[in-house]
Amino acid sequence: MPPAPGRIRLAHLADLHIGSPLRGLDDHPGAPAIDPEQAPYDALDALVGRVADGRYDGVLVAGDVFDRHHADAAALTAFQDVLGRFHDEGLVTVVVSGNHDAESPLPQKLHLPPSVRWLGAHAPETVHWEHLGTAVHGQSIAEADDLRDLAADYPRRIPGLANIGLLHTSLHGAWSRKTCAPTDVRTLATAGYDYWALGHVHHRLVPARGFLAVYPGNTHARGPAENGGRGYTELLIDGETLTASAVDTAPVRYESLVVARAATAEADIRARFAAVPPPAGSATAGAGRVVVWTLSGPGGEDLVRLAREVADELGRADFMVCRAPCAATVRAVSPPTAPEGPAG
Repeated sequence: MPPAPGRIRLAHLADLHIGSPLRGLDDHPGAPAIDPEQAPYDALDALVGRVADGRYDGVLVAGDVFDRHHADAAALTAFQDVLGRFHDEGLVTVVVSGNHDAESPLPQKLHLPPSVRWLGAHAPETVHWEHLGTAVHGQSIAEADDLRDLAADYPRRIPGLANIGLLHTSLHGAWSRKTCAPTDVRTLATAGYDYWALGHVHHRLVPARGFLAVYPGNTHARGPAENGGRGYTELLIDGETLTASAVDTAPVRYESLVVARAATAEADIRARFAAVPPPAGSATAGAGRVVVWTLSGPGGEDLVRLAREVADELGRADFMVCRAPCAATVRAVSPPTAPEGPAG
């Protein structure tokens, strides 16, 4: 890759699933208050604030902006505001549709600012960011069950530019329950790109060696199965060197805790609790930083009570300790929504 015009910082997001609520919250006395409907919007606000104020040059969005079950005005307005904020801050943005977007009417209702390109599904397209010395190649998913190997038809790299592939794909399917634009790492490697910005898998993942391809994970966790930090990936292009780093922004984080033996339960709980810092996301108005723990092991309610006592003793007011499997009871302020489908 030739030298780029200075240091370039790009934010790679995927699987926003705007409007998809939090699941698996177990309300109990002293637990942090979480609005399961509002929390995902708080996570989106925290992410956008971090990117908009972070001296970034551009944004890559690798699909599933929207959620098939939540095609409402609130989700549409939220992403319209996101694109407007990025535009106002001077960022260029490229988006491809994921399988959820292909099922949603919302992408067609957006009014895209001049700095934004949402790529089509008929054939691969290339966006030239001349001022950044970068070319972004991408293609949207056409339908929910899109089984085309889109990557196989992506153009070869353009000499003299940093080349990025933007793709919503399940790859070989090992990390997703939903097959989508299947391909393999050899096909990605053949394109010769400097970076593949992937989406569809909801966990942070680098699926190959020898070239840089990244799943950033989703921007907010939707339930206990999506544990750990959530946010986006920062791509730094500095001359011929590219580095990708995970950035946590979501105010609500899920973690699991499995206690193997009753005799060591308290020690195990203390050690695990001590290892998890508060969520890194900036709390927005009405949003708190919360770690939702799902707890399993011998002792039943006594074990849950012990864990809550340890959290209180450690001063971790940000901990919500739930039974495993978590109860469906939530501090809801909105009517229940339709059940979610499989991740991806």
